[in-house]
Amino acid sequence: MSIRFLGAAERVGRSSIEVARGRGSIILDSGVDFGGKGRDKFPLDPSGDVSALILTHAHLDHSGYAPAVVSRWDCSFLATPPTVDVSEILLRDFLNLFPEDEPKPFTNQDIGALKKRERSIMYGVPSDVDGWEVIPYNAGHVLGSAMIYVRSPEGTSLLYTGDLNTSNTRTLRGADVNVPKVDYLVIESTYGGDQDIHPSRKKVERRFVEDIRNVTQSGGVTIVPAFALGRAQEVLLTLIHYMESGFLPEVPVFVDGMIREVSKYYSIYWSWLRPELQRRVRESKRGLFDHRVIEEVWSRDELLDLSEPFIVVTTSGMLQGGPVLTYLKHFGTKRGNLIYLTGYQVRGTRGRLLMDGVRDLPMPDGSVIRIEADVKFADFSAHADQPNLINFVSKLSENGLKEVILVHGEPEKMRQLRRKLEKRGIRTYIPKLGESIQLE
Repeated sequence: MSIRFLGAAERVGRSSIEVARGRGSIILDSGVDFGGKGRDKFPLDPSGDVSALILTHAHLDHSGYAPAVVSRWDCSFLATPPTVDVSEILLRDFLNLFPEDEPKPFTNQDIGALKKRERSIMYGVPSDVDGWEVIPYNAGHVLGSAMIYVRSPEGTSLLYTGDLNTSNTRTLRGADVNVPKVDYLVIESTYGGDQDIHPSRKKVERRFVEDIRNVTQSGGVTIVPAFALGRAQEVLLTLIHYMESGFLPEVPVFVDGMIREVSKYYSIYWSWLRPELQRRVRESKRGLFDHRVIEEVWSRDELLDLSEPFIVVTTSGMLQGGPVLTYLKHFGTKRGNLIYLTGYQVRGTRGRLLMDGVRDLPMPDGSVIRIEADVKFADFSAHADQPNLINFVSKLSENGLKEVILVHGEPEKMRQLRRKLEKRGIRTYIPKLGESIQLE
């Protein structure tokens, strides 16, 4: 068995690795890099004859190039049912928002063809993929997210985490640590740096709603850019909880962008959520987000004319496109309002510029807007931080783990995580883009 890194090597984004045996190979994830330019947005081409593409979850940095791969190599497409359905929505939105001056990587027909090639996989259930044994396990990241366990016919085993969260959130249980013996672990390192220690979710939520309460009470508008899958639903449930408790004044919470469509799948796939939410859905006989304060945006122009305070939760989470740009131009340029970033911001994105203190923000049409609203960040992360990454690796190392391979992280954070793991006697490697590693 050998593995080749088609993306996410020393960088966050365009996750993709090729697992090969002889001339045949399978691909784990095929995502895009929102900070990349031109062809560098997409993974490298595989070197073998691809028999299957397996997705860990629907976020575009892991799924955004999937239609191109399946179309070009005419291979099978494997993912959990929630990932299959949600990725279709996100892929169509991605294609619609693709820059007009760049060639599109695939067509709407290619997206539709994914369903024809689909093979659904379920947590803990083995599948045979051209001689490979493939078993998905809960990754705790977003609805339907999976770590992929792969074992060759010769018995060499690999666990690819995709994006990993070991802690419980409002919607999901943390990642499953009860996996079979693993020889090689390919693990994300988004928050692998020495300073990456997530505060408790309770503290994060409390500060988040306190800041929003202050802006609301002074008559301001709060813009919450959020990833349509995962982050948006966590934010909405948090706002509902604190409004129901009376801590946060009840003001309209408008939902815009693909968040509306994706949230419907949290009701369809309620059995994939943590037990507390399953009970709530069963007992209430209604969707998680059917609440008096939650409103869909039917007319953006009407929303822009509102004079009362409100909250808008909208895509995109990194400010790269979608409805959030309209709200930034209208409300982000006025003092007294608040922009609350809630997720990781990739280098080269508008969200990262804003988080790094830039206030003259370039827009897609070439104009520049001056951000006068307050800007804050809430660590609603769905990724494991450094201590939890180390704990996860240490747990696997108790059962004969040979090597850890770090992907999906910034170079310095990767090096810091490697130092911590090697101090514990765990062999760790950081691959280069395009590099191929032979596994014993």
